[in-house]
Amino acid sequence: MTQTQTETMPEQVRPGRTRWGVFTAILAVPTLVVAALIALLVAWLFTDDSVDTGVRKVPCAEAFDYGGAKPPAGARDLSCVLEAAQDPRYEARFLLRRAEVSAWVAASYPDGPGLRNVQCDGTGVYACMNRDQVGGQSASVQLEVAEDGPKWSVVRFVAFTQ
Repeated sequence: MTQTQTETMPEQVRPGRTRWGVFTAILAVPTLVVAALIALLVAWLFTDDSVDTGVRKVPCAEAFDYGGAKPPAGARDLSCVLEAAQDPRYEARFLLRRAEVSAWVAASYPDGPGLRNVQCDGTGVYACMNRDQVGGQSASVQLEVAEDGPKWSVVRFVAFTQ
């Protein structure tokens, strides 16, 4: 009997399925969850909606009325806000021709005090005024006037309750 040797050919190596795809999918889910939590934490740290400053824009007539002043004719860039804390505090900022500032203050407060040019606080402030108890109220007024070019002044009007 002749022995025939049969050669055993190894089976063709076929690309098989590995478990790396499953492993990657299982690992990706917790990684994405952790990344999302970190993103939410960073967003929460940089946004703080709990602090309400209480500052809102108001009609300027309201601000000037509270301080017993007349709205300035010819004012530019007029902006008025109310800071509503325990007591209201109105602030108006505007540009007014330098030659008209003293006349506006005198028309608004004919019984004084007028603007003074010394002992004013603030950077660039060349004239100021402090007035207590305006119009029978307990409101006080502070004015600061600073230079804004050769012809214009920036006026900061603050009316508040003491």
